[in-house]
Amino acid sequence: MEHKFINREKELQWLEELYKKQGAQFVIIYGRRRVGKTELIKKFIKNKKNLYYLASKGNETEQLFYLSEKCSDIFKEPYLKDNPFKEWRSFFKYLLSKTGKKKLVLVIDEFPFLISSNNAIPSIIQKYWDEELSRKNIFLVLLGSSISMMYDYTLSYSSPLYGRRTGQIRLNTFKFKDYKKFFIKKSIEDIIKFYSVTDGLPFYINFLDKTKTVEENILQNIASPESILYEEGEILVKGELGDVPTYFSILDSISTGKTKIGEIANFVGMDSHSLTRYIKKLLLIELIKKEISITEKITSKKGVYRLSDNFLNFWFRFIYPSKISADGKDAVKKMLDKNFNSYLGPVFEKVCKEFIIDNKNRLPFSFQKIGRWWRKDKEIDLVALNEETKEIGFFEVKWKNLKEKQIVKILEDLKEKSKFVEWNLNNRQEFFGVIAKKIENKSKLRKQGFLVYDLKDF
Repeated sequence: MEHKFINREKELQWLEELYKKQGAQFVIIYGRRRVGKTELIKKFIKNKKNLYYLASKGNETEQLFYLSEKCSDIFKEPYLKDNPFKEWRSFFKYLLSKTGKKKLVLVIDEFPFLISSNNAIPSIIQKYWDEELSRKNIFLVLLGSSISMMYDYTLSYSSPLYGRRTGQIRLNTFKFKDYKKFFIKKSIEDIIKFYSVTDGLPFYINFLDKTKTVEENILQNIASPESILYEEGEILVKGELGDVPTYFSILDSISTGKTKIGEIANFVGMDSHSLTRYIKKLLLIELIKKEISITEKITSKKGVYRLSDNFLNFWFRFIYPSKISADGKDAVKKMLDKNFNSYLGPVFEKVCKEFIIDNKNRLPFSFQKIGRWWRKDKEIDLVALNEETKEIGFFEVKWKNLKEKQIVKILEDLKEKSKFVEWNLNNRQEFFGVIAKKIENKSKLRKQGFLVYDLKDF
């Protein structure tokens, strides 16, 4: 299995610059499971004086025992293994004795596990930070995958640690332009297929066998009950929410295209009002996101809901149904044969949106925001707007190989639909385009003023 550390240059540079500053630093790093937080911090602390502790799910006595063992190994003091810390006061007093001219990096990974063993931990850290650690040559880092707990216990106003941090990193998934770096020998079409399954999550990417097709990887490394990714969707949801069937039903509903509140409510068997609190929780922990039509105000209640990343969407669409099917892996294969190509459509839209943003300079107009537009039975895949210049670009995205005649028909339909986009109707400059897997006579269409791109442009 190939492992690569790619692209976290921005985050590493920021950490290095903060490390070089005089005085104590207190950093919070959080983000969803498998996004690469641990790899980032291990890269940062390499060749630095550090104490890295990965919290366990055990009780407080166990946490202090393993922390004592870690201190014994790092600071070459074997007596700690036979005389472990009995309370947090002893650990922090010991830690203070190890600070000096050379900055010490203290990393507590999976901090929420530590809180679960003793929910007073944030208050204890706050006490020692305020009284002594903040005046020492120390670089404290708290990492966590439970977004809700990291927010409640480290970032929120009600947390004892509020106002103590000197910086934070919300680590996100890789964008597609960086994702491509993991797949040097694959075609863009294949890379998009892989991206539709793993999203930009390093652990999932490195887990795959890149010598095989995406379909082979799905069946061998995700759909197989022996694979660690087979249970991954459940682990992600239960880790944040516990075993609450309603949440699974909501996520299942959204993954199959039921994205409006009313549609979700009908699928789950619940009235829309009661559903709201579940939706708010899923939004808070970023398992889902709300999407608003591009011309609507950001406060609009007219929105739809999507799963936040491709892996979770894929898992609920193809793996979750197979877990309750007697056919198991065979059921996944059947679903892939029937639905995988249509599943790739919205993923390609996501990739195309990023492509347009990253290639602004190639466009004949500028824009300030971009997204989907819809109204009743009308929908346009991507609309780019510039409020200042009154320029607007309309794009249709097709996961298909298109002939010139097909492109012309798509553009005609797009022009017709654009009339329903009520945005500066009498005072705007319009541009029209199509993005597809392959486009016939691309140069000819471009000479006619159309913005046409295919996978070769990627």
